[in-house]
Amino acid sequence: MKRVIFGLMMVMAFSQCTTENKNTVISGAVDGLKKGHLLVQELSDTLLVTLDSIHVEGNARFTFNIDLTEPQVLYLALIFQDSVTQTKYIPFFAEPGIITVDTSLENYEVDYTITGSKNEALWNDYRQLMSRYKQRKLDYIKEELSAMQTGNVADIETWRVQQQKLMTSRYLATVNFAKNHQDMAIAPYLMLLEIPDVNPKYHDTIFKLLRPEIKNSKYGIALESFILQQN
Repeated sequence: MKRVIFGLMMVMAFSQCTTENKNTVISGAVDGLKKGHLLVQELSDTLLVTLDSIHVEGNARFTFNIDLTEPQVLYLALIFQDSVTQTKYIPFFAEPGIITVDTSLENYEVDYTITGSKNEALWNDYRQLMSRYKQRKLDYIKEELSAMQTGNVADIETWRVQQQKLMTSRYLATVNFAKNHQDMAIAPYLMLLEIPDVNPKYHDTIFKLLRPEIKNSKYGIALESFILQQN
C-alpha cells in the first residue's frame, strides 16, 4: 500500500512539474458546451498536429499547458461526440505567456475574444482594416451587376477597373501593415498568408526590414524560402 501511495505521489509530482515547466497557458470557456473534445493544434507542413487536448463533460471551462518557442498561429479545435457535426476551429496567434480564449457553442468560429497575445491583437486590427476593403469590393460588385443588367458596357468596365484598383490598394495596405510591425511575427505571416501573389519585390522588401529575431522565426524563415523559390 505504501508503494502505491508513493507511486501516486511521484506521478502527481511529475505531472505538476511538467505543467509548471510549460511556458504557455491557454484557458477560457465555450459558453453552452456540455460535451465534446477541445484540442490545441498547430499546422505542421499540411497536417494539424495536436499539442494538448481535454474532454469536456458538463464544465465549459478549459485550460491547456503547452510549450512555445516563439509566437505562432494555433487552432482551438472543437470535436463533437457525434459523427455528423463537423469539427470547428478558432485560429489564433499564440505567444508564450497566458492567453484567454472565450467563445460560445452557437457562434464558436465567429464571435470569440482572445486576450494575452500582442500578435493576436495586431491580427485583429488587420482583420478590421481588411473588412473595409471587403465591404467596398461587395459594393463595387453590386454596381457592376447593376450595370450588366442595364447593358451599360462603359459602367461595367468602370466598376471592374475600380475592383482592380481596390485589390492593389488592399495589397499595399497589407505591405504597409507588415512594414509598420516589422518587429512582430505577424509581419512575415501576413505577407505569406494574405498576399502570396503580390509582386515579389514587396516580399523581399519586407523581409529585409524584419528584425533579426523575426527573420529567424518560423514565419520569417518561411518567407525567405518563399522569396528564394520566386527567383
